[in-house]
Amino acid sequence: MSPADLVIKNGRVATSSSLRSCAVAVRNGRISWIGANSSAPSADRVIDATGLVVLPGVIDAHVHMRDPGATYKEDFLTGTAAAAAGGVTLVFDMPNNSPPTRDVAAVLAKAKEASKKAIVDYALYGLLTVGNAEQVVPMADSGVVGFKWYMARTTGNVAPPSDGETHRDLAAVGKLGMRVAVHAEDDSVIRERLAKLKDAGRVDALAHYESRPEVAEERAVRRAISLAREGRCALHIAHLSSAPGAAHVRGAKRSGGSPGWLTAETCPQYLLLDKGDYPEKGSLMKCNPPVKRREDRLALWRAVRDGTIDMLATDHAPHTLEEKTAGSSIFDRASGVPGLETSVALMLTCVSRGLLTLSRYVRLTSHGPAKAWGLYPKKGAIALGSDADFTVVDLNREWTVDASRFVSKAKHSPFDGFRAKGMAVYTIVRGSVVMDHGALDKGHRGELQRPARSVPTG
Repeated sequence: MSPADLVIKNGRVATSSSLRSCAVAVRNGRISWIGANSSAPSADRVIDATGLVVLPGVIDAHVHMRDPGATYKEDFLTGTAAAAAGGVTLVFDMPNNSPPTRDVAAVLAKAKEASKKAIVDYALYGLLTVGNAEQVVPMADSGVVGFKWYMARTTGNVAPPSDGETHRDLAAVGKLGMRVAVHAEDDSVIRERLAKLKDAGRVDALAHYESRPEVAEERAVRRAISLAREGRCALHIAHLSSAPGAAHVRGAKRSGGSPGWLTAETCPQYLLLDKGDYPEKGSLMKCNPPVKRREDRLALWRAVRDGTIDMLATDHAPHTLEEKTAGSSIFDRASGVPGLETSVALMLTCVSRGLLTLSRYVRLTSHGPAKAWGLYPKKGAIALGSDADFTVVDLNREWTVDASRFVSKAKHSPFDGFRAKGMAVYTIVRGSVVMDHGALDKGHRGELQRPARSVPTG
């Protein structure tokens, strides 16, 4: 047998359907052999994974690297280093930068920055917004993984397009065989609630939740699904946060359409926090959409377990600590929480508590996002010929989250002080070890991932 570049042996290899003891070998960045530990080939480097579990590389399909435009908050080096530190091998960067990623020039400029800085692999979203319909096909040709549609105004002052514009854009993306992710909150509900709360003099943390209630997500999810069906476009509901939103996604999946045409994600903050945490955590847990009620949290767990939710992401949205805490009003404080360094550990803690099976976790963080975004089986699988991306974890490692030690420029978290059980100890991207027990290889360079244009339509 030919020598390998890397062999991982004596660990348990987890997939979306099994957990078995075996060895994995890597040559030229791809998985070249899988078999018994005793039969593993020789290699330039051997990782003894005794007591560890080898997962397919964790994919986070929803991050904000802030590069370009707000690199004092984060950039592709610090953001992808945070990903590697947390066990994430591939990140998808959102387009609401300043300037927004709304045309080919912006896509190419962002890709150039990422190519010089990113230490894990990356994919880029193009933006669907007012007045850029003619850029949809050129952005697809330039390598975006998919498109993002904001139904409410967001960072970068991105205006939500009209339903007419959206229908046209979705139809164009559908013809390309690509997928659109949507931030599903109804802009009119938010503007009305926000005005009333400010007139009433509300400045407390709960006022942010009340300005973006369940009905804002419910209405937007229903409308987004309807428009995607009409445009025959694959749709992804980002950061699902409410019971009504989850119910609409479940119903739409059951009502027909090609399998996989509709997907959804949620984030750890919506599964582990709820309305009762606002008095203690305040603006540190402020994000859009906001964390909601206990019943919403429980409904999201049901959706995770029954397959309504297809993937977990972080919506990693870094800000400075001053931006998160300055000012007397919650409305003056930035929305968004960092999550790349905590997500794997938080969800492995849920595995240890029996809230989630390990195989479901793999489906949510590797298999699911890779399939949805046209990257499978190159990504998201431990199989012959797949990219050699691995997140090697110690399920028994107990530790306490300390946000002051984050690699990210954002040194804060609503999970600061959380006692976790489970930790990524190696992050391996295309056969290169980019994190080894916390030590980072910042000289490694990630690669842009382009999708196969074959996602199903509604």
